[in-house]
Amino acid sequence: MLFNSYEFVLLFLPLFMVGFYIIRSVLRTKRESAKVLTYYCLAASFLFYGLFGIKNLLVMLFSIVFNFAVLFLSDRASGSKGKKALLTAGIAGNCVMLLCFKFSGVFFPVAISFYTFNQISFLVDHHRQEEKRPFVLSDYLLYILFFPKLLQGPLMRYEDFDREKEKFFEGSLDWDVLMRGLLLFSVGLFKKVILADTFGAAVDYGYSSLQSLGSLEAVLTAVFYSFQLYFDFSGYCDVAAAICMMMGMELPLNFDSPYRAVNIIDFWKRWHITLTGFFTRYIYIPLGGNRKGVARTYINLMIIFLISGLWHGNGFTFIVWGAMHGVLYVITRMLMGNKKEIKEGSLPVRIIKTILTFAYVTAAWVFFRADTVRDAAGLFVRMLTGGKKALAAGFSSCFQLDEIWYILKVTPVMKLSFAWDVCLWGFLLVSVFIIFFNENAIKRVKTCKIGLGSTFATFVLLAWSIVSFAGVSTFLYMNF
Repeated sequence: MLFNSYEFVLLFLPLFMVGFYIIRSVLRTKRESAKVLTYYCLAASFLFYGLFGIKNLLVMLFSIVFNFAVLFLSDRASGSKGKKALLTAGIAGNCVMLLCFKFSGVFFPVAISFYTFNQISFLVDHHRQEEKRPFVLSDYLLYILFFPKLLQGPLMRYEDFDREKEKFFEGSLDWDVLMRGLLLFSVGLFKKVILADTFGAAVDYGYSSLQSLGSLEAVLTAVFYSFQLYFDFSGYCDVAAAICMMMGMELPLNFDSPYRAVNIIDFWKRWHITLTGFFTRYIYIPLGGNRKGVARTYINLMIIFLISGLWHGNGFTFIVWGAMHGVLYVITRMLMGNKKEIKEGSLPVRIIKTILTFAYVTAAWVFFRADTVRDAAGLFVRMLTGGKKALAAGFSSCFQLDEIWYILKVTPVMKLSFAWDVCLWGFLLVSVFIIFFNENAIKRVKTCKIGLGSTFATFVLLAWSIVSFAGVSTFLYMNF
């Protein structure tokens, strides 16, 4: 079941939240509430994931049983060597299963990367004895299956999730918090359904028409894919955070206005923050991190980015994408030396740095999106040789949503020579404002004034998104 579906928004989520609030209000003690709500959320999460199909559910159950068996045997193993051997076998088993599905090209289970990484995290922390809370099977299952974070994260350590989860066992219905959650939920859906998928349609047109693109169309195709990815992942993070907000808990920030970064290091502190943390904690540091000399540090960084590329896809284009980020990251690290703080500089300097960083990230996304290196190169060639062509009707029509286009038809705008492109440029300007000038939605919703204006915005964005569900796609990160 997708967040951006009629079943979820109109049926699953309302019924789940009503049941959640009833249970929390009826049960008087924290102990009773914790036990019943854990099983309630666990049942809802099983249902949520089970609706993706029996094959997906069976793979997930096998993964959970495998990891639980490793934990069971590890707790009963004698000696550090036996425990370490089981840990190695557990990590290897998870990785082999993930790689088999990722590179077989036959069937890729929904969310397998994220629940696999969560289980690897638990195995390692359990072995290191870093998770201090007692192991309870129902709590562990909820940690893996909790539906707001199941499909695309954020990745959380067991102890962090368990501590945060305790918050929704307490308190009562808070209408202010509920309205903030609904506002954030509507913003997230709008980003995905209206913005990301609209840009996605134009990107699909551009890549399907590489040989005929003009220079402007080629540049816009690359930029629009950057925007599509941004709003797709940002939208998911907003929706996931909103659901948890309405339950009284808080997910770790996973997306923090990354295109406002002043260099590539800053970018990776803002984009998929918890995935970066996972790679750092469980791969980079075990490889030696920065403890084995400068050369080894740079090699370790390149390994992380190449692994990141492989994780995102099995084509050579993803290797190129990872290498591009890795090379610039290493160069930036060299130039910064031992300085840990990122100096943004004066406003003009900061603007230039942000533009250059965005341009480089966008160029790397071209390889991420293209089917082959040849297609990626073809788009760059069209940027330089496409000439000054008017935007194709097929390209600009991707932005002519009926609910906007019908309004424009009765205005003087239709008399202008560029009338067909008004929606495109409107989407572009709105997106630039949101991406580069607006505050992070999760942070903003926590402090904004809740009143008539915010309620009206919630209704409009939610209604607009729901009526547009028929043409939406899955979240992009569900494919990784």
